[in-house]
Amino acid sequence: MIGAILAGGYGKRMKPLTDKVPKALIEIKKGLTILDRQLLDFSRCGIKKVFILSSYMGEEIEKKYGSSSYGLELHYLKEEKPMGKLFSLRNVVERANGEDIVLRNGDTISDIDMGEFIEFSQISKYDIVIYSTKMRSPYGIVNISGDTVTDFVEKPILDIYMNAGIYYIKATAFEFVNMEHRGNEIESTIFPMLAAEGRVGAYKDDAYWIGIDSEKDLEDARKHYQGREDQEYGSVVQVYRGSSIEIASYLIFKGKSIVFPGGELVMRLVSGEATISGRGGSILPGEVVIIPKGGTLRALTRTTVEVTRAL
Repeated sequence: MIGAILAGGYGKRMKPLTDKVPKALIEIKKGLTILDRQLLDFSRCGIKKVFILSSYMGEEIEKKYGSSSYGLELHYLKEEKPMGKLFSLRNVVERANGEDIVLRNGDTISDIDMGEFIEFSQISKYDIVIYSTKMRSPYGIVNISGDTVTDFVEKPILDIYMNAGIYYIKATAFEFVNMEHRGNEIESTIFPMLAAEGRVGAYKDDAYWIGIDSEKDLEDARKHYQGREDQEYGSVVQVYRGSSIEIASYLIFKGKSIVFPGGELVMRLVSGEATISGRGGSILPGEVVIIPKGGTLRALTRTTVEVTRAL
């Protein structure tokens, strides 16, 4: 299994930021680029080799990351001008040596548990699995009875699943990638072709997701990253710090562990399921427990906890 990142677009809607750097190198917080976050996602789930598919200012990406980063072996396939995702995917297929490919768009950020996505995809019957998440309306929604407005909801989450730009492509799909198609995008060629035969699956997930297509999207992503630090196990965000206590929110991916140093801590499990060393049984949402000094928390599924410590 190898990874691949589509990072070749011009980023025209992000000008003037993309006059100096490709979109993948825009920072979502100081010292952390969009591409940094994507490489971290791959490194967490056991992928060792990643192809970066670039075009516009691709040399800047190669200059920054070189041949390895985040414990990953990096390879670069640079097009003189963007040729479409189908062409880029064919380049990777030629070099995949029959291994499955995890392909992702280079302008999205998500808290998807990549390990769970891969596990679901590998055991599924599908040749291609698409990460799908519910769509947030870009507009306010008006509920109407006759000509009377009965309710107004500002940019709600809709009961519609959208393509979130991460794909598990099995080697069994490669023959379709290499066919002649009328079009140069995977969304208008191999996806509908295989979907018509029931060979495309959806991994549905409600984790944080954003596609960075405008300065407003970038502003929203930067707000999300205020006070946040990404870690190998997931992430931590400082929620509150007063004179006597500190509250932090932790996201821990399935199978990952975190050791809490220092004295005893109070933990509330918000979502997921986890265990704590020295304590029998698993902890479920809503439970509040004491984490002993040096205690280790292990996530059984993607888990969010709030931890309070005395200062």
